[in-house]
Amino acid sequence: MQRQNLVKGLEISTPREFDHICSGCANGKSHCFPFPNFSSTHYTKMELVIMDITGLMSVPTRDGFLYTLVIVEVSCRYPVERLLCTKEDVGVTVHNVLAMLERQSGLKVHHLRSNNGSEFVNDIMNTFCHHNGIIHETTVPYTPEQNGITERAIAVFFEMV
Repeated sequence: MQRQNLVKGLEISTPREFDHICSGCANGKSHCFPFPNFSSTHYTKMELVIMDITGLMSVPTRDGFLYTLVIVEVSCRYPVERLLCTKEDVGVTVHNVLAMLERQSGLKVHHLRSNNGSEFVNDIMNTFCHHNGIIHETTVPYTPEQNGITERAIAVFFEMV
């Protein structure tokens, strides 16, 4: 826009050696902030459960799985990973995993946090959270550092595989 004189008062200097722009920032989709090593916020057991999905894997597993859903109970950082064939399986899988966590801990989930992906923000998830009294929080789009705990759990999961 500046080269074509469509914007007045905007001056952009050429990048220097010390300027580093990641590809995500260059595309305007995300920032390269490091994931925090720890959080000063303390949660009680089952107060907050966070989740994220990764995929589409370039090569499916032997059983045809293409996605990995990671759900983490934040107070003790207990991760639960599930392989999925399609993103449509997320709602049922989240319901089953949360039911398993509630049965094992004897406590109810209070808050559920995810990114703003359509697999998490839909009628199935809204109905599930409403009927179970769960507050569904979403992060700001294209800010994976807000969901750093699950991003780390995904990285650890793929290091083990």
